[in-house]
Amino acid sequence: MNTRLTATAALLAALFVAPAAMAQEATPDGFKSFTGSSLTREAVRADATAALKAGLIETGEASVATAAFQPTRARAQVAAEGREAMRLGAVAFGEGPGVIVTPAQAESIRLAGLQAIGQTVASASR
Repeated sequence: MNTRLTATAALLAALFVAPAAMAQEATPDGFKSFTGSSLTREAVRADATAALKAGLIETGEASVATAAFQPTRARAQVAAEGREAMRLGAVAFGEGPGVIVTPAQAESIRLAGLQAIGQTVASASR
């Protein structure tokens, strides 16, 4: 009887103590001491407005690098190249192996893009 009582007590202790031992705080201790900003909401808004007027912040995209980015190809050219690549089966889907594009397929894709923007084959080869 005493062994049964000890085993039951050990089992109950394991059931109630183990979940409490596994429960931990997910954030490091350094984050717990954060007290908040010293600036008011109005001060932050005023700073943001001043930065926008000074041209220090770009609106729209989240990346600052987009302001300096200049596309090298027109949208119509890229779309035509994509359509040609799809037609040739040169686009991989999912997690499967990549597609190896032959030089003839690459040239066909390039020419489809040039045709979309109105360049002729003779002027493109220069």
